[in-house]
Amino acid sequence: MNIRDLEYFYYLCQNKSFTKTAEMLFVSQPSITMSLNKIEKELGEKLVIRDHSKTQLSLTEAGKIFEKRAHNALHEIKEAKLEISKISGAKIKLGVPPILGAYFLPSFMKKLDENGLVEYIELVETGSSVMKDLLISGEVDIALIGSLTPINDDVLNSTILKTDQFMVCTSNNHLLSNKHRVKFKELKDERFIVLGDSYVHNKILKDLCLKNEISTKNFYYTDEIQTAKSLISSGIGIGIMVNMAVKNMLSIKAISLVPAINFYISIAVRKEQYMTSREKKIMEIMLTH
Repeated sequence: MNIRDLEYFYYLCQNKSFTKTAEMLFVSQPSITMSLNKIEKELGEKLVIRDHSKTQLSLTEAGKIFEKRAHNALHEIKEAKLEISKISGAKIKLGVPPILGAYFLPSFMKKLDENGLVEYIELVETGSSVMKDLLISGEVDIALIGSLTPINDDVLNSTILKTDQFMVCTSNNHLLSNKHRVKFKELKDERFIVLGDSYVHNKILKDLCLKNEISTKNFYYTDEIQTAKSLISSGIGIGIMVNMAVKNMLSIKAISLVPAINFYISIAVRKEQYMTSREKKIMEIMLTH
């Protein structure tokens, strides 16, 4: 059997239909059947039970075992291709959430440039919630990730670079702006400027509202961090943001939350990932700078 046979069998398992699988892979239905027959002959076991009355199929015990192994094999082949492409000059994808990028990226990029590495890097920007998924799936090679607790994952290796805290952010003219700390339940009548689902901030705010029995109806959403800060500073609403995002802004007052909520900034890679010499150097710079 070859890689194509594995692909045909794996997607056949997912679709439970020869017709759908053939259409999805842009091949003829007999091609799928021939690949299946080849695998079954080589393994000496029936993998698929055809139910012609329902035009569907189900897997035998051997089929279920081989489906899992085919998935793992295809994943490993995909990873190998990605890693080899980086050796031959493909860009290293560095994941940087916008809030973390504004704080860390200028100094990191300057150091990477001094070491001749900037030209090998492609930046990928999205919130931490999505960034973790991109890293696990292999769509990003190295990533900065913000989280509510230290990352403890079977798939990732991570190192904490900095610990920050979430703050209540208001305009300088807001009634709360003269306070140094505030409990979340005091904010029940406020309009909130809320970052989208890709940001950890979104989850924090929704969890706080649920815990304090505060409605989420008075939310104004935006996916742009700069837009959110502009709306807060203009008094349209208040927000919950990490301190590093607003601490140098004269137009926003940052007020401590009681009790405090920590925010952990980590650099992470996949445990199974083969690290090229350039990736190792990038990691070394980001960990020591």
